Amino acid sequence: MSGDFDWNGPDVVLEHQPRTAVFTNDRGQVVIRQEGSLDPDEDVWVFFDPSNALSLCKAVLEAAGLDNIEFVRNCGGLSYEDVELPARPSRAEQMKASRPDINWASAEAEFARFEARQKDDESNSDCRIDPKIRKDRTAAERQRRRREKLRHGKSVTAERDTVTSPPLFQEDTQELALAR
Repeated sequence: MSGDFDWNGPDVVLEHQPRTAVFTNDRGQVVIRQEGSLDPDEDVWVFFDPSNALSLCKAVLEAAGLDNIEFVRNCGGLSYEDVELPARPSRAEQMKASRPDINWASAEAEFARFEARQKDDESNSDCRIDPKIRKDRTAAERQRRRREKLRHGKSVTAERDTVTSPPLFQEDTQELALAR
């Protein structure tokens, strides 16, 4: 079946890659055929309807980084008109079409609530912080204050020592002081 194809014929459009041919088959479909590396049984075939040719070409150009190319058609003589291409579905639309089992309205509403919570958490960072994070944040704050005091020459332990608690055994200390 594939032995009758001529890889040196006019349908070949790419030479230095696996050779690639473009032609129409008996059913009117456009065929892209790429030569296999060892024998014709390994050839790769792509079929598509002619109505999808412009969309396919646009997608190939976008993938190649040439998405600024516009399509025009000759209207006879020297006049040309733009060719309007059908809009390609966005990634979100493609994902929705590929997963009809998901309730997308509910998922989008849940995502919107999640985003709102994230923004709220960022603006009220002290209110809804995990206690472990809050503890770490206050420990970091204590360390920052300590370093700041050390930079300005204040003794960190002096502040702690200024607050004195009454002796536990006041009578014993008084007796010791009198005994000396």
